[in-house]
Amino acid sequence: MTDDPAGLDPDPPPAAYPDCPVVDAHVHVLETSLLSAIVDWFERETVWQMPEPSVETLVERAVSRTDGFVFFPYAHKPDVAEPMNDSAAAWQDRLADADAATVALGTVHAGDDDPGSVVADAFDRGLAGIKLHCPVQDFPPDDARLDPVYERLVAADLPLVIHASSHPFYRDSPILGPDRMERVLERFPSLRVCIPHFGMFETEGFLALAEEYSVYFDTAVATGERTHELIGLRDGEFDPDRLRAHSDRVMFGTDYPLRPLPVEVELRGTRETFPDATEAVFYRNAADFFGLDVDASS
Repeated sequence: MTDDPAGLDPDPPPAAYPDCPVVDAHVHVLETSLLSAIVDWFERETVWQMPEPSVETLVERAVSRTDGFVFFPYAHKPDVAEPMNDSAAAWQDRLADADAATVALGTVHAGDDDPGSVVADAFDRGLAGIKLHCPVQDFPPDDARLDPVYERLVAADLPLVIHASSHPFYRDSPILGPDRMERVLERFPSLRVCIPHFGMFETEGFLALAEEYSVYFDTAVATGERTHELIGLRDGEFDPDRLRAHSDRVMFGTDYPLRPLPVEVELRGTRETFPDATEAVFYRNAADFFGLDVDASS
């Protein structure tokens, strides 16, 4: 790979893949300058090392490694969501004839002048949901400024992907956790939600919400012993039996390229965690949740 001089982004070996299609429900298609800025932050603030492919290479790898993928940006501050959404929509248009089925989501910031309008514009551009990242965006899920966002998602029956847990750097944050998310779902019980990373490190509380509401999860940077060591998982924070009991609500995801370990780690860790629900976790749940047309014969 010409733009991976440090060898941080090797292609997974064939043996790492399951014997079924693979949909990656958590990909960030970010313009090259934005990805570089994010990687710089990780290098400055953490010990994580990230691959830094150009956006063209990033897309090429996502297509070649999957049978479908869901991608999205997140607006780290007010007034940047609309150009990010324009970029996501443009890439969705370019990927219309790709070998992999793709769905693009938009983003919005609670501090935007009119969050509801930003979301309406995103949907007009063909984006199929919204991504929020509460710890990076620095607002809780139940911020009242987001009510117009949730209202539009419910009206359009489109999904929300929301990083609402403390994984991986945000333990003890007062703006995160299942209690905050429950307040949203009490007001918008029809909202369809994906909580990335199994909702770590508050997985049990988020699983309780999944038993009452349409709450799903993805596996991104959350499976495999190497990953658990890297994120500082504590005893009792990962119960594979509880997760397996909710395998109809789990979607494979990688967080590519914002991940510190090769994609192979996520593939193998997910297969080990869900040995009896391979097809559901690796593609069926995501196809249903995001409306992807996946070729099951691939």
